[in-house]
Amino acid sequence: MIIEPIRNTYEVMARSLSCVVAALLFALNCLPGLAVASDSKGYVVKWFHIATYSDDEACPQGVNPSSEEIFLRILNDMKMPSEKIEEVMADFPNTMYYLAGRRGIIDGKAVDAYLNPTSVPDPQLKTVQGSRGLGFNLDGQDSAEDFIDTETGERGVDNQLYRALGCIGSLRGAPDARPTHPAIQWDMVRDQMPAWLVEIGSIDDLQNDDDVHVSIYRAKEPIVRDAASHPQADMTFHIDPNPRMKNKVRGQIIDGVLTTEPFDFYMIGDPFAIPEYDLKSARLRFTWDADGNMNGVIGGYQDWEAIYWSFASGGSVNEANVSIDVPGIYYVLRNFADGRLDPDSGMNMAISASYIIEAIPAFIEQDSQQTALAER
Repeated sequence: MIIEPIRNTYEVMARSLSCVVAALLFALNCLPGLAVASDSKGYVVKWFHIATYSDDEACPQGVNPSSEEIFLRILNDMKMPSEKIEEVMADFPNTMYYLAGRRGIIDGKAVDAYLNPTSVPDPQLKTVQGSRGLGFNLDGQDSAEDFIDTETGERGVDNQLYRALGCIGSLRGAPDARPTHPAIQWDMVRDQMPAWLVEIGSIDDLQNDDDVHVSIYRAKEPIVRDAASHPQADMTFHIDPNPRMKNKVRGQIIDGVLTTEPFDFYMIGDPFAIPEYDLKSARLRFTWDADGNMNGVIGGYQDWEAIYWSFASGGSVNEANVSIDVPGIYYVLRNFADGRLDPDSGMNMAISASYIIEAIPAFIEQDSQQTALAER
C-alpha cells in the first residue's frame, strides 16, 4: 500500500532531475566559451548581404546621384528639349519606368539599355576611395587597391565589389547598419526561399580549437518569424539532399574567432535578388556573441555578370526606386573585376566580393533516408 506511492514519487523526482540536468547542459553548451567535447552546433542564416563599410573616408567625392538626378541626366543625354524635359519630370518617377529602359542606341536604333548596357555611355559612377573594408586577402598580395580589414587588421583585403558599389546610397552600410537595398531584398525573399543553414562540427572548445568542420546547407523549408517578425531561433530544419547545396570545409578557432581554409562556395539564392552565389577561393570568418548567435564574413571571387544581372533584372524599377544607374553598374563591375582572367577577351570575369552573414541557433536534421544512402 505504501510502496506504490513511494515508487511514483521517485519516478517523478527522477524525471524532474533529468530535465534539470538536460536544461543545464543545454545552457552551458550555448555559452560562447564552453562546448562539450566533439560537439556540433547548428544555425540558420538570419541576414546575408553585401559587406560594406561606409565610414567618412569611403566616399570623399560624395555618393552617386539620386534617381531623379539620374533620370534628368538621361533626358539630357537623349537631347530632349528643355520644355519637354520639364513636362516629363513633372510626372517622375512614372515617366522613368518606360523611358529609361529604351535609352540604349545601337546602329541608330533604340534598344533595351539593361540587356545592352554598353549601348549607353559609361556614367562614371563614384567609387570607394577609402582604405578600410571587410574581407580577406585572397591573392596573397597587398596593393593600393586593397583594403585593411576593420575587424582583424589584415592587409591586402580583396573586396572590389565594395569598392565598385560602396558609394551608391542604397548600398552603403556598416557592421551595425545593414545596407538598405540588399537588406530589403533579403527580408522580402526569405519567407519563401529555403533557409540557409550553418553547422559547426567536431567542436572541443569554442575559444580555441585547431580542427573544426564547417558545413553550409540549404534547407527544405524557409525561416519562421517570431511575433516581432524576426527569424525565430531554435527551429528545426531539414537539409536539402541536392549535393550542390552542401558546402564543407575545415577550420580552426583562435581566441573565439573561427576561420576556414579556402574552398569553393555555392548556394542557390532567389531570382528576386541574386539567383545563385558561386564564390571561388572563398573563406569564412565567424564569431559568437553573448546570446550564442554567430556573425561573420564570407569572401571570394564571384562572377560579376551574375551580380550585374541581379540589378538589371529589376530594370527601371531599380533605377527609379533604389537610385541605381543600372548600365553604370555594368561598367563599374567590369572595370573593377580582379579575378578569373579570360585569355580570349583579356577581361577579368570575376570580382572579389565579401558578404555579411548573421546566424541564429537552430536544429539541423538529415532525413533518415538520406542518412541511409550516405552510409551505403
